[in-house]
Amino acid sequence: MNGSQPRMNGHRWRGLNPLRCVLFSSFILVIFWHCPIARTQSASPSAAAPPACPIEFVHFDPSGLSVRIRNVSGNKIVGLAFNAALADAIEHWKWYHWNFDDSRPIREFGWNKLIKEGAAKTLSWDRADIDFEHGGGGAFVLTSALFEDGSIWEEPPGTASCKYVWYNSHKKSFVRPVELPLRQ
Repeated sequence: MNGSQPRMNGHRWRGLNPLRCVLFSSFILVIFWHCPIARTQSASPSAAAPPACPIEFVHFDPSGLSVRIRNVSGNKIVGLAFNAALADAIEHWKWYHWNFDDSRPIREFGWNKLIKEGAAKTLSWDRADIDFEHGGGGAFVLTSALFEDGSIWEEPPGTASCKYVWYNSHKKSFVRPVELPLRQ
C-alpha cells in the first residue's frame, strides 16, 4: 500500500445486509399500521361520497307533469319533494316559482304516499302545466326524500345530482351544459 488509499481504522465495511433492510422496513410498516393517530385522520366514508339518489327516473311527461320513478333506496319512501327548472330558448336555466313570480318561493312538487322498496310508481300533479312550446326544456329535481324509519335524504342546495332532464321536441339535445342555478 502506498498510503494514498483510504483506510477504515480497523473497521471492516460490511455493506448493506438485505435481511436487515427487510426486517427494518417491516418494523417501520408495522409501527405505521398500528399507529392510532394515522387511523383517526382518515376520511369517513360519508364525507368521501355523497349518498346516492334514492330513486331512479323511469319516464317523465312534462305536458301533464307526471313522472314514473322506481324506489332504489332499499327503504320504504313515505315522502318526496321535487323542484322544476326551466330552460328558455337560449338555454338559460331558471327555477319554477309559484305563478312564475320570482318574488314567491320556488314551487315544490310533493308526494306523501308510500312507495315500497324496488317498486315503480307514477306520480302526477294535474293543473301544473310547465310544458313550454318555445322553451328549451327543463329539469325535474328530487330535493329530499323521507323514509318510513324517519331518516331523510336531502340534496344540498348547490347541487342537482338526482334529476331528470328533458328538452322540447324541436330540439335534438342541449347545446350548452345543463347548469342549474342555486336554489334559495
